[in-house]
Amino acid sequence: VSFKEAVFGASKDLHLRYQVRNPSTGQVEVKERDVTVKIPTGIDSGMNLRLGGQGAEGDPGAPKGDLLVQVIVDDDDYFIRNGYDVHTEIPISVTQALLGGTVDVETLSSNVEVKIPKGCQVDTKLMLRGKGIQKLNSKTTGNHVIHLKIEIPKSISSRQEELLREFDEETKKSGNGLSGRLAGAVGSAFSNLFSNKEKSDEKDKTNSKEEGGDEDESVKKEAAQ
Repeated sequence: VSFKEAVFGASKDLHLRYQVRNPSTGQVEVKERDVTVKIPTGIDSGMNLRLGGQGAEGDPGAPKGDLLVQVIVDDDDYFIRNGYDVHTEIPISVTQALLGGTVDVETLSSNVEVKIPKGCQVDTKLMLRGKGIQKLNSKTTGNHVIHLKIEIPKSISSRQEELLREFDEETKKSGNGLSGRLAGAVGSAFSNLFSNKEKSDEKDKTNSKEEGGDEDESVKKEAAQ
């Protein structure tokens, strides 16, 4: 069954093909018939449904046996199921993580606007209580867990770089640095942009010192002569 059919319940038509032994002739006969199976709300992979009297024919005068149906639920591209809870990943920007904001989240029943708190870390999780899957044979439901995924831009403009440098300087002055993990994530995205220029500046300084040293040696030699 599909993920949504398992969550909300459904009816499925099954075509049965099975073998029975004819008690009169002793020969094996193949029989076919259709059965409608009601999928209850909240069922999960690995659970079995028992349909009484829907199995194979028994001995003469005996009732039919039961039909056991094993349920296999397909994965969903968006929702990840864990028991009766569902998990989703929601991308947010760096500025949203720092300053807070709102984001639209698709739940099992509708779209809701979720508030993002200021100073979100890499592994920040938000919980929507009661927005998960209804428990089997119960009216209670699980929760919807939102995993905030901070997306780091692969490239930035010169103005963005300038602002980031100012932000870095202000961070050093105020002492209100980012968390270790977030600082590492930001650094990995922008290190290539900044390190090349810093290395170039260091190289220029080194060359300048070497040239100055050569001039001093020439002066000393001339004075000695």
